[in-house]
Amino acid sequence: MAALKRKHGARAGGQPTVLLVEPRAEDLESTRALLVEAGFRVVPLTRFDAAAPLFEVIRPDAVVLAAQAPDFAAVATVRRLRQVGGSTVPLFYLVDPADPEAWRYCVEKGQCVDIVPRTGVGAVLALKLHAQIRLRDAVLRAAEGADAGTGLVLHDPLTGLYNRAFLLAQIGLEARRAERYGGVFCVAACSPQRLRTFRKQHGKALAERLLVYTAVVLGQTVRESDVVARVSEDEFALLLPGTAAEALPGVLRRIAARFELARFQVEGKALRASLSLGAVSFPDMVGAPMQLLSGAIQQMRRAQGASVGGGQGPAVGARDEASGPELAVTLSS
Repeated sequence: MAALKRKHGARAGGQPTVLLVEPRAEDLESTRALLVEAGFRVVPLTRFDAAAPLFEVIRPDAVVLAAQAPDFAAVATVRRLRQVGGSTVPLFYLVDPADPEAWRYCVEKGQCVDIVPRTGVGAVLALKLHAQIRLRDAVLRAAEGADAGTGLVLHDPLTGLYNRAFLLAQIGLEARRAERYGGVFCVAACSPQRLRTFRKQHGKALAERLLVYTAVVLGQTVRESDVVARVSEDEFALLLPGTAAEALPGVLRRIAARFELARFQVEGKALRASLSLGAVSFPDMVGAPMQLLSGAIQQMRRAQGASVGGGQGPAVGARDEASGPELAVTLSS
């Protein structure tokens, strides 16, 4: 959620619209009926190739796509929707929990889109849809207030990302939603490695360019429903709604891999960006928003220490019994 504009159908006080893409007619009807009962207006489709054109016409509040072998057309459709979307629209895959191939494919190749099991779809999917739409609308309202000069200053002036105060407010909102309706989320932190050394070698201007570069890569890597913020001089944090603890290592590895592929230009030379990451998950760790953010930063700093001590490549940290399962990934240069 970088700079957001209300370009689609966020209908204040109205019935949210869901675009449902499901090739199997029987499953399409059962899911449609469950979502209608939960208060959604549903636009059903059986063809994935029709999803993007219809999306541009109706501008739904959320999209749900059935993901299944052998072609996994839902994943290709998500890529297309993100190209034409131009706004923050929550996306979900529907996957049969008895199909491990589909689950694995969506986790590894699914563009960080949330996964919902078909079993109990009415309860789980409806809760996640309502939570994601509320979060999106809260961010849009806050951004509009700031644009009008009546709200909080939301953005970091250097990177354009959200600031620490806004992220903490959103973590608090997400925690209350998860406690009330049931749900999970994660808070992650990251920082370019050896930034102080880089600043001494190349100066403040290039160090700031590296921070802006980090912000751009993060914005290109995470989902549009996630919140990315700069929380200190050289540290960033992310709120990942709907992300369960078991999916977190894959998310962090994807962010690390994106940095591995990217290159930062310094004096005409391409340097590999090196990033430390750490995260905590709710409800494995509970507490005030500042506690959750601090837990993620602590995990990130542990990862930095491991890298300085000789750690190489992506590594998942061990469980900290005092505060619940926490994960850390380091990408060494």
